Amino acid sequence: MKCGVSRSQGQEEAFSRVDLLALLAVLALLVCLQLPALAHNKGNSHRAVCVDNLRRLALSWLMYADDNRGRLARNRDDAGPTNDWVAGWLDFAGRSDNTNLATITQAELYPYNKAVEIYRCPDDLSAVRGELRIRSYSMNGWVGEGTSEWTSGFQIMTNRSRIRQPDQTFVFIEEHPASINDGLFVVDMSASASLLDYPASYHYSGANLGFADGSVVYHQWLSMPATVGPILPPIRGPDVTWLQSVTTYRK
Repeated sequence: MKCGVSRSQGQEEAFSRVDLLALLAVLALLVCLQLPALAHNKGNSHRAVCVDNLRRLALSWLMYADDNRGRLARNRDDAGPTNDWVAGWLDFAGRSDNTNLATITQAELYPYNKAVEIYRCPDDLSAVRGELRIRSYSMNGWVGEGTSEWTSGFQIMTNRSRIRQPDQTFVFIEEHPASINDGLFVVDMSASASLLDYPASYHYSGANLGFADGSVVYHQWLSMPATVGPILPPIRGPDVTWLQSVTTYRK
């Protein structure tokens, strides 16, 4: 006597080739459905890292001011080897500053954070000769010692006491990779202004900005160029108006 159950004659195999193809098709469909969600999650995680970077930079900036009786870190146009909040000049022509960490580690804010990675957004993939550039952020051109009055009649803030509304005055901003060069971000405050420097739009067509009270604000742009490809100026309208509203104030 034999134990068990034998397969009857002519019974089809339990798992045919057709069944296998159908299963693979279902799995492929499920993967396709999940890809947008995975990309969204990755984007959110990068945005969260960028927010943390800007918070840490803002904290470094505040601690520097505390240690210097309210005096704000230097932020000069075309800063060379001198120690502003950051030094160097970024481009796509192979300049050594693109990857020279000394432009960060020898600058004024680094002793307060000791982390070169917080100067670059993880979504910034701009590279020179196969190496990622080291900085994604610039500082408000109306904030800091050594900066200029870019539009007459508006306040340059060289000391914390001159910042009337810290929660409405940005200090750090993600700058477009084709626009970023020195560490200074210029906003023309005139009524008919177009952009001189261009914000990045790494995060769902928007950017993170670090404010003078240490907070970080996300703002979605309406007409900024994509962060891949050239800039096609001029950009005017509500994006410029909003930037002006968080930049400085009339004297």
